[in-house]
Amino acid sequence: MRTRIVGTAAAAALLTLATACGGIATQNQGGQSVDCGDTVNIGAPYPLSGVWAENGQNSLNGMQLAADEINAAGGIKGLNGAKIKVVSGDTSSDNPGQAKTVTENLLQSGNVSAVVGSYLSSMTLTTVVATETKKVPLITQSFVDDLTAKGYKYLFQIPPKASAFGSETVTDAKGVYAAQNRPLRTLAVAGSDDASTKAQTAGVVAGAGKEGVQVKEQVIFPNGLSDATAIVNRVSDANADLIVLGGNVSDLSLIIKGIRARGVTTPIATSGGGGALAPQFAKALGDSSNGIMASAAWNSDVTLTGVADAAKEYQQKYNAFMPQEAGESWAAIYELAQVMDQGKTCDPQKIRDALSSTDFTTGQASAVPPGKVGFDATGANKYIKPILVQWQNGTLKTVFPKDVASTEALPLGAGPAA
Repeated sequence: MRTRIVGTAAAAALLTLATACGGIATQNQGGQSVDCGDTVNIGAPYPLSGVWAENGQNSLNGMQLAADEINAAGGIKGLNGAKIKVVSGDTSSDNPGQAKTVTENLLQSGNVSAVVGSYLSSMTLTTVVATETKKVPLITQSFVDDLTAKGYKYLFQIPPKASAFGSETVTDAKGVYAAQNRPLRTLAVAGSDDASTKAQTAGVVAGAGKEGVQVKEQVIFPNGLSDATAIVNRVSDANADLIVLGGNVSDLSLIIKGIRARGVTTPIATSGGGGALAPQFAKALGDSSNGIMASAAWNSDVTLTGVADAAKEYQQKYNAFMPQEAGESWAAIYELAQVMDQGKTCDPQKIRDALSSTDFTTGQASAVPPGKVGFDATGANKYIKPILVQWQNGTLKTVFPKDVASTEALPLGAGPAA
């Protein structure tokens, strides 16, 4: 690694800090370029094994895609062209303690400027303990409300809170129903027992109350189902206008296959994130995925800066469309790169301060609906607005609200029996 000294007089004006940039960073007070070494390390703790492994890998892929784009364009100019290096670790899908340990290990060397992770809320709830202790900023794709309710100072949450996701699922679905001249009066909801999905399910119930929609059945089930018969029976027998589900790919596909095998054609929506937004979802369900709706914080067809090119590159590189968690991670790297470039810093504290005071309104850093990102005092994204997407012939299309929709929703299946 290189550390450049610019002369005795200039060196006297420099505050030399041991920072998270692959070496000793020379931080000055005159606004000149700062040398942070050849690379800036960004930690990436994700579930890379277990039932959430696909989503964790997608998140990591999005980070790497952004890093590759930035590095190919000359790196971080304000840091003398330093390149971004993504350093990953496997949190597992079911061991929050491992997430904390993995993150602590990533941070132990003291050469990580920031962290993006850990996708799954139950993992992020312990990841954030490690980043707060080390005072390293964490940008997360996790939804759970608790993350921004504990007074954390180094946490930044890109997507909506889980409760808002659940509530907006009902509101947006009602908009699609209205556009197809049919009422949404009743629903049945089932979600897995992980922290984020439980909060989304509660949000669905709250949103239904707000919209005057009756909840006829509510089910919470454990992750990793081997038999979904009881869940299928309860949501099918509710005879509701809409079924709302939440969970990982394998659980959702098992439930949906069971519902359709019973001959139930009731429209299905999912409450935000999770398995329904992953490419594997359509592969697991085949034609049964057609028409299924899902709340999302990001989709590869949104008309925001850089998204179309990134989605094309992602498809070519990973042979799959770019899902929500990949898009959020991609934008997060651009947000970090922007504040490091503008502030000429790789110091975690200065990055944290810049994230807390910056509104990202242009470029790829702003490429999250509605095209603007900014974090309030709790770390929540104060501008985020969920969208509703729908599976159409193996691809996710944005269908609501109309001002961001790329296409019309497919005709919804038949409602409950008369």
